Amino acid sequence: MVNFSKNLEQLDEILKRLEEGDLPLDKALADFERGVALVRENRKYLEKARQKVTLLTQDGEVPFTQEL
Repeated sequence: MVNFSKNLEQLDEILKRLEEGDLPLDKALADFERGVALVRENRKYLEKARQKVTLLTQDGEVPFTQEL
């Protein structure tokens, strides 16, 4: 099961390590590969969420109201 928030935390950690720039190439490449996998997981999760919202609101109902 995808945990969107945990994936974002891991991505943040990976980004910090990569930005420091003092990782050996093999470690940097492994972190980059893991980051790409996490991004793909989260994209799939967001796409499923978008589809669910679309399905739930296909009758023209608006899921949220905005007050002025």
